[in-house]
Amino acid sequence: MLRLSLTPLARTGPLFPGLPDWLCRLLWARGVESEEAARQFLHPDARQLLSPEKLHQLSQAAALIREAAAAGKRAVIYGDYDVDGVSASAILWEALGMLGMERQVYLPDRHQEGYGLNIPAVETLAKEADLLITVDCGITSVEEVKRAKELGMTVVVTDHHRHLPEALPPADAVISPLLGEYPFPSLCGAGVAWKLALALAGEDAFPLIDLAAMATVADMVPLLWENRVIVSLGLQRLGETKRPGLRALMKRAGLAGPVTSDQVAFQIAPRMNACGRMESARTALNMLLTRDPAQAEELALKMEGLNQDRRSQENNVLTEAQAQAAKMDLVDTKAIVVWGEGWNSGVVGLAAGKLAEQYACPTVALAVDGEMSVGSARSAGDIDIHQALSQCADLFLRFGGHKQAAGLTLRTEHLEEFSRRLSLAVGEQTGGRPVIPSIPCDGELALSQVTEETVAWLSRLEPFGMGNPAPRFLCRNVQALSLRAVGAEGRHLKCSFQQGSALRDGIFFGGGDWAGQTASHFSLAFSPTLNEFRGKVSAECRIYGLRMEPETLPEDPTREALSLFSDAPGGEKAEAAAMELADDWMQSSQGTLLLCRCRETALALLGRYPEADFCLRTADDPRAFSAVLLYGSPDSVRAPFRRVLLCDGDMGEAAAFRAACPRVQVAALPDSPALKRLLAQCFTDKDSLRRVYVILTKNNFPDLYAFAAACGLTPAQGAFALRVLDEIGLIHMTLSPFRVALLPMQKRGPEESALFRKGREIRQQTV
Repeated sequence: MLRLSLTPLARTGPLFPGLPDWLCRLLWARGVESEEAARQFLHPDARQLLSPEKLHQLSQAAALIREAAAAGKRAVIYGDYDVDGVSASAILWEALGMLGMERQVYLPDRHQEGYGLNIPAVETLAKEADLLITVDCGITSVEEVKRAKELGMTVVVTDHHRHLPEALPPADAVISPLLGEYPFPSLCGAGVAWKLALALAGEDAFPLIDLAAMATVADMVPLLWENRVIVSLGLQRLGETKRPGLRALMKRAGLAGPVTSDQVAFQIAPRMNACGRMESARTALNMLLTRDPAQAEELALKMEGLNQDRRSQENNVLTEAQAQAAKMDLVDTKAIVVWGEGWNSGVVGLAAGKLAEQYACPTVALAVDGEMSVGSARSAGDIDIHQALSQCADLFLRFGGHKQAAGLTLRTEHLEEFSRRLSLAVGEQTGGRPVIPSIPCDGELALSQVTEETVAWLSRLEPFGMGNPAPRFLCRNVQALSLRAVGAEGRHLKCSFQQGSALRDGIFFGGGDWAGQTASHFSLAFSPTLNEFRGKVSAECRIYGLRMEPETLPEDPTREALSLFSDAPGGEKAEAAAMELADDWMQSSQGTLLLCRCRETALALLGRYPEADFCLRTADDPRAFSAVLLYGSPDSVRAPFRRVLLCDGDMGEAAAFRAACPRVQVAALPDSPALKRLLAQCFTDKDSLRRVYVILTKNNFPDLYAFAAACGLTPAQGAFALRVLDEIGLIHMTLSPFRVALLPMQKRGPEESALFRKGREIRQQTV
């Protein structure tokens, strides 16, 4: 289970009239610092859009295109195979049609040609067209544009990618929001194409904003300023679209009525991207352009099938990739690199993204095809994956991308070397420390504030996406009334929480591992949302992360005794240590486990090491973040810890840890005051032990509590007595599940038990 750092984002600024204080804080966090800016943010409209002519060389490009159209010249639009490239291609296809221009669209094959212009394609297209217009690509294609010019083509480049070359391609016009003095540098490729369409066709091109909106959401550019306006207005049109292809596709996706940015990102975009990943992006383009309802239905059905194939292949790749990652040493490894033969290069990026999210670790997944391997990289935290890859550039045949994602091609023989060097490069960025998984929150919100009114206010911040994420709040000291696993294989969590008199339900997708852990209170990272069931609407919590508050765990001597006496001690004792050793070990954020039997000891250590993770009963994080484990045992530790410190003293765990994990260094602090008090409370004298044994010979018991009650003992004393009898060979027992088996009778005294001797000594010291 990954450690969560729930840190509210502290921003201050003016209060805006008519808005709740917490909503003002959300606006401050998004850079909204004045009442006028707040008004524009909450009420986006077309008047907030910048003039297309402000874009670098756009007016020049529009004039060239109009002249070519008037002269009867032919145009080719050179696009890309993702939603942004396909949508941009469709926008210019329709805009050039408004000029009466003969045109075609060329979309490169992801698997055969890869991203961007290539010279063979340019040479072929030069025989078929006079004007070449790139969309969502071309700004780094110096040689390819040069070749097009040599072949007599007029070239207009429209692009938006951030890694500009030292010298621009020799095109007749280069349009990019990153060039010149354009005030908003974050348009996507389709946003740039739409601006050009407006310059070419005026208001007639405005309805194409629905395509620009889809691409803006799918391409994960910041949903601020112009992008926010484009998406807000475009989604309105998308929900009422007359395009037969989009109507058929949305029906297949189960969408009806108003369309949200989430629905574009998770329903529409994957179906469009599946075309280029699995076969040809031409299918997605035809879906956008067709005016034939019958063809639209046929294309939507085909896209649904391609998306299902994509899911199947992605799951297969992900399963194999996860198996590889599970065998890696993620304590010393700072980047995950996985590869496989037969993987579809079109889906490896999706698998890389899911691994990066699962492990909070930069990940590269590569499809091996003989001597060549093609892959995609995804970042985690603040790691600049493009920079890290740049340090391995001598190994690549080609690569490109940005801070969060990149693509690369290299020879298969270099995979091992690449894996080693990428880990080193990422480690340089972090100073050798791992990426700590965290959930930033926009502030605190009480459970009582999770209301329909709050959700209504939050809806005014939509559309959500990169740069304007759906707000997440921190809610502290919440009692979990019910945590129940639901869904396929119990992967999700249905929750019920209470804070004061407020009761709210919640859902935590992917949080099934928390099921049943209601012993303590929690802090929640969540968003208020609405749940509609059988006509009833109620506000609830969409949970993104839980953090247990260990200080709210109740004192539980029985639980401590069960943990302490579950396993028989044996073997060589651990090396004696002092707290200075713990201080030294905890300097590392990975690899150290502090094992505690007593709540008091665990709370003291968490106070001493506030950055430590806290685990209850099990520790299974594959990255082995340094942690305090309470009520655990050697067989409940399934993470690759390097060091284990027994913080209540060695009660036999050292030998078990050495047997289970030969590489682990084990040391023990002296018996803690809490442990001594527990043993004093649990100690059972010789006469009581005789009575217990006699009762066991005559009765069977379903659980520890029934057994202890029959013997006149507390459950903790009963656990102590059973462990002593087990140690001296009169019984064999387990506490969880509860089982007691009598062994052949023999003359044995309790003094032969190390536990009895230790308990008696401590009891005598406390009397």
